[in-house]
Amino acid sequence: MYHLHFKDESVLKHNFYFGSISAIYKVFPKQLIGIQASSLYNYNFDENTNPTYENTNCIIRKDVLISKKQGE
Repeated sequence: MYHLHFKDESVLKHNFYFGSISAIYKVFPKQLIGIQASSLYNYNFDENTNPTYENTNCIIRKDVLISKKQGE
């Protein structure tokens, strides 16, 4: 899961949650995010050592969505 937080207070909603990097770019243009999708794919996200990307426009965090197994 990717948590996208916009730093610009003019954006009505600041926090968005996505299942993939490509989903982010289906909703927002690269100009608003401040990084191209290909560069974000190449960024070394690691849940433990490097879970956060930050620039002047936004903060993107990669995290794990925890859910229960079906039938529990």
